[in-house]
Amino acid sequence: MPRFERAVINHPDRDERIELLGELAEQYLAEMKQHREAECRHPDTEMREQTISDGRIQCKRQCTVCGAPVGSAAKKQSGLPPWYEGAWSSYQDDRTVAQKAIQLEYIRRHEQETAKLATKSEDWRAQYEAYRRTPRWQAKRAHVLKRANGVCEGCLEADAVVVHHLTYANMGDELYFQLVALCRDCHAKAHPEHNEPTFYDNDYIPCDQCRWGNGGVTCGRFEVPAYEALAAGGLCGPDASAFEGPK
Repeated sequence: MPRFERAVINHPDRDERIELLGELAEQYLAEMKQHREAECRHPDTEMREQTISDGRIQCKRQCTVCGAPVGSAAKKQSGLPPWYEGAWSSYQDDRTVAQKAIQLEYIRRHEQETAKLATKSEDWRAQYEAYRRTPRWQAKRAHVLKRANGVCEGCLEADAVVVHHLTYANMGDELYFQLVALCRDCHAKAHPEHNEPTFYDNDYIPCDQCRWGNGGVTCGRFEVPAYEALAAGGLCGPDASAFEGPK
């Protein structure tokens, strides 16, 4: 099974951790590795005179590329060039700026992908909301509740009032084994990732707004289970022809 990459970025400007997943994480980790491997290996050094903290002069090699001190102090020599002060700290600052640029670029890409997913999710939810109001779904919903004889298929005790999708892969053309009849408590358990009062796959049923409704359990007008009244050929039918608003 292929490894699913994960990377965490500590935002360089805010107290925030950003988690990257999948392909974006792979690309980020590869670029950070490339950044680390590009660190100076001190290919060329030169013996120079360096003034240390107590004012004494010592002879030491300094990288001509990044300015880092290399090796130990050597025997004092005359005629050496002076130490290039600030070169190493300037090189480190440049490296930090480059790393920050990589991090900010991947944070930007992460935010961009998140925004796209949010838009896609909103579009999908709007389509789903519309679908739940069609006679086609109402007929399918009634069929599932009838199959369960109106009893929750989660606890086998409470009245089933919600038809839950086990998968949204075939949303709009579901296979019946992908749908289960649940009571509200079992439906809440089926969605541990949510904590809002209404889940996005809660059923829309006209009974909730009908003066004869009873939470989608029974139809007070026809005195039959709501799923029977809403079924194809039922007294109300999938198009809720007998619906009456509150008076």
